[in-house]
Amino acid sequence: MLVLTRRADESIVIMPAEGADSRMTLAELFANGPILITLLGGSGRRVKMGIEAPSHLAIRRKDE
Repeated sequence: MLVLTRRADESIVIMPAEGADSRMTLAELFANGPILITLLGGSGRRVKMGIEAPSHLAIRRKDE
């Protein structure tokens, strides 16, 4: 599980991981199951989330 903390108006990006076959269909991308996002807590304007996704998907903070 990847754990990220984001503030209000901040984002994450989910995309194929480096080295993943760019020709994979959506069915192939999610053949091992869905992406699971669990909110783990928060304080003020921040929230901590845990993200479980297939290894061929990359989850990154979207930094402006």
